[in-house]
Amino acid sequence: MNDLMMQKEGFTGRCQKVLQVAKPLFHEKPDWVTFFRETLGVKGAARAVFPSQEEYVLFEQSAEFAEIQKMVASLRTRKAGGSKNEATRVITVRLPESLHEALKAEASDHNTSMNKLCISKLLQVLVENEKAAKNPPVPRPSTLPSNPVPKPTPSPLATQPTPTTPSPNFRSTYTPPTNPGQPFRFGQ
Repeated sequence: MNDLMMQKEGFTGRCQKVLQVAKPLFHEKPDWVTFFRETLGVKGAARAVFPSQEEYVLFEQSAEFAEIQKMVASLRTRKAGGSKNEATRVITVRLPESLHEALKAEASDHNTSMNKLCISKLLQVLVENEKAAKNPPVPRPSTLPSNPVPKPTPSPLATQPTPTTPSPNFRSTYTPPTNPGQPFRFGQ
């Protein structure tokens, strides 16, 4: 597709063009890998219509992209094998043990494998980060008085920890020191 033709179509028309490729393919119920490859993959419809990174980032913020992402998510929930037409690749990711344990717990909570959980997160995170960068949160007007009264600072001698209730989705791997008289040192 040449540049002049793409400019004439307009951004919304080009978003619709990608969606017009995605909808019939989705109704054929392919495996999610095939659908992703044909619509959002490197040689897919979206990259053909939005060849520059700037244009593609704008496309990722469109309603059409969100609809295609829902289609990908829907296809991923099906109990079908992987794509027979595409080989899989393996990557090694080094991450802290605490993050590994958190992912393991989250996968268990959702009754899924860590592999599926990580793929889901990879498919969503970049889009969410780019949207947040383009649309920073609007500051809300403060309800505090213009000269707030400072809160008293606790005495350094008052070292009693405040009990907190962790979120039901949070699983901590922290184990407090067994001897309360000795400070905890990381790396022990």
